[in-house]
Amino acid sequence: MQDSLTIHSFQCPSCGAPILPKGDSAVISCPYCHTSVIVPEGLRRETAQAPWTTSLFESFASGRNGWLVGSLGSDYFSPLSQTIADGRYRWDALIGPSVGMSTAWLPAYRVADFHFAAHAKHIVGSKNASSWGVIFRVQDNRNYFWFRMTDSQVFAVSVVKDGQWQVITDWTRSSAIQPDGINKLEVIGAGSHFDLLINGQVVFGFDDAHFEKGLVGLAIEGYTPGERTVFDFLDVLLRAP
Repeated sequence: MQDSLTIHSFQCPSCGAPILPKGDSAVISCPYCHTSVIVPEGLRRETAQAPWTTSLFESFASGRNGWLVGSLGSDYFSPLSQTIADGRYRWDALIGPSVGMSTAWLPAYRVADFHFAAHAKHIVGSKNASSWGVIFRVQDNRNYFWFRMTDSQVFAVSVVKDGQWQVITDWTRSSAIQPDGINKLEVIGAGSHFDLLINGQVVFGFDDAHFEKGLVGLAIEGYTPGERTVFDFLDVLLRAP
C-alpha cells in the first residue's frame, strides 16, 4: 500500500524534494530550497469556493475571439502587421524611432481572480531588441499591468496607471527562459496578489490593489529603431472561478 506522502505530494522542480500541498494554494514555497513552485491542479484540495474553469482556450485556428488583425502605423512601429493563420497569431513589426509598445486584448472576458497563460516564440530580430508578454487587469490603453520577457533571458513587470509607467520589477535575469525557443508566460491573480511564471517556474510575485478586475491580452515592445521584429503567439488560456 502506498503511503499518503507518495499519493499526495509532488517533486520540487528545482531541488527534487517532495512537497506536500497545503489547502487550495496555487503557489507554495519548497520547505527545502525555498523556491516558489506552482501546485499541480489535481493536488489542490477542494474548498467551498467554486472550482476554477476554463473560460477560453485560443489556438488561433480562426479570428473569432475579437483579436486585432490588419496593418497599422504609429510612432512606435512603422508598420505593425497582425495576422491569424495556421494556428498562430503573428505580429510582424518594424520598430519606429521611439521606444514603445502595442497591445491587443480579449474584449469579452473581464475577470477578477484569474489564471492567464500564453505561449509565444520570437521569430525574427535580435534577442534584446524587443520583448513580448501578457497584459492583465486591463481597464483601457492607459491602465493595466505588463509582464514581458526577451530571448536574452530577462523579464520585467510594470504597471501603467493613468498613462504613467511605474516599474514593479526592473529587468531581471531568469534561466527559466528558453532562448530561441517557445516560451510560456503565466499570471495567477487572486485579489490583490499576483504570481508570475515562466515555463512553469514562479519567477516573481507582488501585491497591488489598484485594479480589482479587468481584461487580459498580449503585447510587444520595441527597443531598437529600424529593426524588424516578428513574434508568433501560439495559444492563450484563461481560467477563472
